[in-house]
Amino acid sequence: MNTSCALCVTPLTIMDTVLGENKLSDGGILCNKCLNKATAVNSDLVNSLINYSLIEIRDLVWSASIEETEEVVEEPVVETTTSRTTMTFSHTVQFTIDKPKPTRSDEIKEQIATLNSNLNASLGNQIRELEKILDQDERILAIEKGSYMQENNEGVLVATQRRMIFIYKRIFGNINKDEFVYHTITNVLYGSGDGTSLLKIYINTSSNVKANIVLDNKESAKLFYETIKNYINIPEKRVKQHSAHPVSLQKEDPSTVFDKLEKLGKLRENGILTEEEFTEQKKKLLNKL
Repeated sequence: MNTSCALCVTPLTIMDTVLGENKLSDGGILCNKCLNKATAVNSDLVNSLINYSLIEIRDLVWSASIEETEEVVEEPVVETTTSRTTMTFSHTVQFTIDKPKPTRSDEIKEQIATLNSNLNASLGNQIRELEKILDQDERILAIEKGSYMQENNEGVLVATQRRMIFIYKRIFGNINKDEFVYHTITNVLYGSGDGTSLLKIYINTSSNVKANIVLDNKESAKLFYETIKNYINIPEKRVKQHSAHPVSLQKEDPSTVFDKLEKLGKLRENGILTEEEFTEQKKKLLNKL
């Protein structure tokens, strides 16, 4: 397995290999820095790098950056019959190559690289979909490998400043995506186990679980919650600021309220809700009696 760039021999990072786009025809892999140098000379390499060998790429990059030295030799006549003096003059010609503007794919790779997430090469297709899914000004705030609970659909969960997106692939299917726009999310709970964590996303009502997503890192669910909690609260804050009249709480059937209280108690027992969160939710339910 290649662990170093074939051209500059620096260690490869996860972002150099996760998409599989940096591979050469002879099996070598370029780091993103060397790939950018090569595509600056020949932009066609972006889509056809696999057709080039290391020797071809090396010649291409070196020929563009070489300093051409031209030597001019003058042999003045010296008044002597025993020796001749040779004088050599040289000058250097330098080439300047304008650095190309980063593509949307480059921007996404850069954002993912800064997050140090637990991703691997098997998620390349799912990650490539981000370029099609994300808006031009949408930023990746968190990303992690995961799957729906009790389903075999490995994918990536992404959080941006506007939504969460789960991009996954079923065993015999195409790439799928489910998105959870923040203003539709009413609650998010998280918990952790041995090496993994669970993120529960609620839509419309606190009892309607829209998604249970198991993440591969023990701390990932908490990280996602911390990342999105302020975005989820934005619509609620706006309602409070612009509401001219108090809104009366809708009463619920006592049996429904007691069922919800029982569920809250189980969530607290399992460590998903803290004592403070349990007390707050309990108070809201009792006010509906």
